[in-house]
Amino acid sequence: MVSFIRNVSFDCPDPYALAQFWSEVVGHPVDPDFVPSDTEVVIEPPGGPRLFFQAVPEDKTVKNRVHVCLQPGDRDRDAEVDRLLALGAKVLDDHRTSGGDGWVVLLDPAGNEFCMTRSAAERQS
Repeated sequence: MVSFIRNVSFDCPDPYALAQFWSEVVGHPVDPDFVPSDTEVVIEPPGGPRLFFQAVPEDKTVKNRVHVCLQPGDRDRDAEVDRLLALGAKVLDDHRTSGGDGWVVLLDPAGNEFCMTRSAAERQS
């Protein structure tokens, strides 16, 4: 028997607000059973692990040891990075190269790290 990924969990001070941000990132709604005052909130993308947001009292203080790596679906990496910045993400570290390779490390509004890689089309060129 093997294990499967049940959740990708995010610690944060305001689970509903952070779930709203990630809902825009992944294009799937926050589960309608949750409300802004909940201490746990879920997004359930079809075919993927749940995104689970939980309230914690402390702020993030060190680098994540595990993080989410995203790949844009219908646009290139740089356009997707721009979209995420407009949603409230911040660039932590930029590993893009002049030749078009690389990735960008971003922070969500609660300070959790995630990466944006090149699209499938960009990888083929």
